Amino acid sequence: MPIRKFNYTARQRIRRSDVDIRIRRSPGSPAEFDASLDLRAYALSPDAKVFVEAYRQTTVMRFPWGSASVLLSPESRVLSDFDGDVRILFRAKVTDVSGRPGVLLAVADRLHARETEEQPDRRIPLLPPEPDDLGEELWRVDFEGEPALLVNRDVPDWKAMVRAESFRALVYPAALRTILTRILLREGYAATDDFDDWRSRWLQFAVRIPGAGGVPNAKEQYEDWIESAVAAFARRFGMRTRHVAAMVLTP
Repeated sequence: MPIRKFNYTARQRIRRSDVDIRIRRSPGSPAEFDASLDLRAYALSPDAKVFVEAYRQTTVMRFPWGSASVLLSPESRVLSDFDGDVRILFRAKVTDVSGRPGVLLAVADRLHARETEEQPDRRIPLLPPEPDDLGEELWRVDFEGEPALLVNRDVPDWKAMVRAESFRALVYPAALRTILTRILLREGYAATDDFDDWRSRWLQFAVRIPGAGGVPNAKEQYEDWIESAVAAFARRFGMRTRHVAAMVLTP
């Protein structure tokens, strides 16, 4: 029998659209960031404390961001504890200071930052490639935060590698299978109506692929549906055809 989780503190989930994180990187220097939050739609005590946290695995930096009624960014927002090009995730937190001091009242987690020169992309790219130290592996799907496609930073011109048709044809169907397997078989999550949850967005993406069909109700059908969705994805984007064409064009 599944265990139900109760939210005894009535914690609110801050919508992704109400938080905008921007990051600025300079060669040889730690990255800096800024954040814009809109908390007007949430029932929060005016004096509740607001924080923005940057994190990567076990490394966490916490920045005070004023109160729910008066948002105020700190003077220094340098991410000095992180390497210059590491993938950094963010969360926004609101905590009580009066009735239940320290209790978490609202949170937005697993937030990606955009580079300062980029415009907000409300389409939310599902699998952004990120360079990382992978040893002898060329790529890996990372599930810290939202899924990301980690690629070996030591490959000459990794950006060209991920743009190559052969790489896409070989990697993306396998990555999709890995992600759907994680969502359905490992986490047992099957909801498709929560746009703020990355798992819902991935399932929405999959069911919209022509020929994939909807997520089945019976858990014993998940594995077959995953294979059907991956096959539909490869068919939709002509992966075999692209790979063969790239091989012919390669001198």
